[in-house]
Amino acid sequence: MEPKKGEAKVQKVKNWSPVWIFPIVTALIGAWILFYHYSHQGPEVTLITTNAEGIEGGKTTIKSRIVDVGVVERATLTDDLTHVQIKARLHSGMEKLLHKDSVFWVVKPQVGREGISGLGTLLSGAYIELQP
Repeated sequence: MEPKKGEAKVQKVKNWSPVWIFPIVTALIGAWILFYHYSHQGPEVTLITTNAEGIEGGKTTIKSRIVDVGVVERATLTDDLTHVQIKARLHSGMEKLLHKDSVFWVVKPQVGREGISGLGTLLSGAYIELQP
């Protein structure tokens, strides 16, 4: 049946266009990357100390037996402003290094009666040593 003069011809419109495949796939890939990133992070460690000399967020590493096992994320003052709170994140799989009696200390160059120690930090900067 032909439309008469002044009548509209109604056609069925597609529900979706193939152009939408690209943004949908991109969103799925982005969601997968976020999930993978957060699911593969190691444990967060909070250290309380009297000062943060030589400690920089994003730069200072945590080492165990000279192997990098984590990085300091940030250093802030505690609520009572008397100590420094250091938030660090260990690499994935390093949870086994943490125990109730694990010891952390800052390694930096020192000169004393016993001799010179920490000379390796002159070029690389201070780091935090972890003794499991």
